[in-house]
Amino acid sequence: MGMTDSQFKGFVRFVLDDIKEVLETLEEGKEKEKLKKVASNLQQTLED
Repeated sequence: MGMTDSQFKGFVRFVLDDIKEVLETLEEGKEKEKLKKVASNLQQTLED
């Protein structure tokens, strides 16, 4: 059973929100930059 577009976008928003919360707590470094890239890619998925 697959997801509808609305369900998928809801899931992406949920994950993106959690990633943004984690980014607020991380110090600058490789891990933070990688998470920023993941967040950016998820945001782009929502906008497409």
